Amino acid sequence: MKTIYLLAFFMLMNPLLAHSTDNDWRKTGSDKEKLNNVVKVIPSTADIMFQMGERYRNLYWAGKQGKWEFAQYQTEEMQSLIKELILTRPNRAATAQAFLLDAFKGFENAIEQKDWPKFQNAFALMREQCMICHRQNEHAFIVLNKTPPKGNSPALD
Repeated sequence: MKTIYLLAFFMLMNPLLAHSTDNDWRKTGSDKEKLNNVVKVIPSTADIMFQMGERYRNLYWAGKQGKWEFAQYQTEEMQSLIKELILTRPNRAATAQAFLLDAFKGFENAIEQKDWPKFQNAFALMREQCMICHRQNEHAFIVLNKTPPKGNSPALD
């Protein structure tokens, strides 16, 4: 009886599998169709900002816990996300570029010196730059906590 069920399962799946490869636009689509579909799956600003929010939290708590290498890593990842935003969302490039120029001032020195008070100042400056960018992009309703909720990375205590 078990064999009959397995046979029936594979008979049902076979047409589905064959159908899915026949309609795979990555293999059968024109170059224009492929490009259009790839453009559709480029991360949205919301997707990138969600990742920024996670990095923002992790950055704060890494500094607070004295995990300086992890804090440095968070700043690097945040900068990479903003560069991705500049590339994928040209209409936001000017404000994103301004953010990149101003938001990370002070972190290098604070992290290098392992100085929590300097880190707090750098973090406050970055938060203010976030809020400026939100206002400039008509998202002033997104207000970041001065002290973010605990980071969710397993690298944090």
